[in-house]
Amino acid sequence: MTINKYISTAFLALFFTLSFAENEKDVVKTDSTEELSKKEMLDNSASTTNTPKEDVTPSILSDVITEFVDNEIPVDSATFFSHVNTLEFEISMDYNSEVKRLIDYFGTNWQAKLKQMITLSDHYFPVYESVFDKKGLPLELKYVSVIESALNPYATSRSGAVGLWQFMPYTGKIYNLKIDRYQDERRDIQKSTEAAAGYFKDMSMVFDDWLVVIASYNCGPGNIRKAIRKAGGKTGFWEIYPYLPRQTQNYIPSYIAVAYLMNFYEHYGIFPAYIEKPNAEITKITCSPNHNLKAIAEITGMTVEEIRTLNPPLKTDQIPGNVVTMEINLPNDKAMIFLEKEGAILELSEAYKPLTTEVIYTVKRGDSLQAIANRNGCSVSEIKDWNNLRSNMIHPGNRLKLYL
Repeated sequence: MTINKYISTAFLALFFTLSFAENEKDVVKTDSTEELSKKEMLDNSASTTNTPKEDVTPSILSDVITEFVDNEIPVDSATFFSHVNTLEFEISMDYNSEVKRLIDYFGTNWQAKLKQMITLSDHYFPVYESVFDKKGLPLELKYVSVIESALNPYATSRSGAVGLWQFMPYTGKIYNLKIDRYQDERRDIQKSTEAAAGYFKDMSMVFDDWLVVIASYNCGPGNIRKAIRKAGGKTGFWEIYPYLPRQTQNYIPSYIAVAYLMNFYEHYGIFPAYIEKPNAEITKITCSPNHNLKAIAEITGMTVEEIRTLNPPLKTDQIPGNVVTMEINLPNDKAMIFLEKEGAILELSEAYKPLTTEVIYTVKRGDSLQAIANRNGCSVSEIKDWNNLRSNMIHPGNRLKLYL
C-alpha cells in the first residue's frame, strides 16, 4: 500500500505514532476490553437531545415494542438485497449470518433504543450529512455514530472515549478538538463530526475498502495492518475478517445491521419512539470568560441544567478562560433576555466567578505534561502558559505552577 502525498498532518501524526502499536489504547477504539462496555453504554445511555421526527405524526410515534417470532426479524438475503439495492450507498452492504444475527439483535433486544435512534437521527443526521458531503465522504458513515454512542453526546466509555463519535483524548486533540477543564469538544456535534470526517478521509487514502476504513475507526490502523499481513496482503474487509480483533469482527456487521434497520424499520412494523420536543428554536449568543452559566440562568429564568443540555461541550459553569469569546446555544426567547440584560448578567457573573488557587507541583520521575494535566483537570497548553514553557520537555525536580 502507498500513502497519498496529500494526507493531512493530523493523519501523519496519528498513523506514524500509533499504527504500529498492536493494542494502542489511545487510537479510536483499540482497547479489546471495550466490547462489553460499548454494549452496556448503548443499552444504558440516556440521550440528552430530544428532537422528534417532524415528518411523522404523533399518532404513529410509539413506545410499543413490536414482537417477532423467536426474536428473529423476518429477513433473508433476497429481502435484504431487494431493499438495499434501492439505496444509493457508496459503502458495500453485505449480508451473511453475522449480519443477520445482528439485525435480529438490534431489531428485537435493542428495539426500544433503535426506535429512539430513528427519532433522534432527525437532529443529528443533517449535521453529519452536511459535514460528510463537504468532505466528499459517503453520507452513510453517519451510522457509525449510532453504534459508537447511541447518538448521546455525553456517552463515555470505560477507557475514556467521549461523545457522539467516541474519540479518545489523544486522537481528539490530533483532530483539533479542545479538551480541557472548561470544555470537551468531543461532545460538540459539529466539531466532533468534522474530526470524525477528518479521520475517515485520512484513512480512505490508505485503505481502499470503506468497510476496512470503518473497521480502523474501531480497532486502529495498526490492527488493520496486522490483519492485512496475516491475510497475505489481501485488503478486503471480509478477507481480513478472521485476523481482526473480535470486537471489530462484530463492529462491521453491527454497522450494516443498524444502517439496514434505520432505513427499512417500517417494513417490519417498527416505528419511531415519541420523545417530547423541547424548545427547538435556538439562537447562538456570544460569551466571554466574564460570563457564568449560573448568572445567565438566573437572569434569563432558566436552570443551569437546561443550558448545559443545549451546550454539551461545557464542563463547568464558567465560560472557558482560555478563549476570547465563544458561542453558546440558548432558546430564542432566552437569548433576547440575555441581549437585553447582559450588563446585569456580567455583574452577577462576577459574584459567581470561581476562585483559583496557585499550587506548586514538583515533577516526579515518569511524569509528562499530559499526565499532570489529566490528573489536575487542566490542559497541557495551560500548564505551558502558566510556566512560560516552550516545549513539552520536563525533568524530575522541576517545579510547575498550577492554577486549580
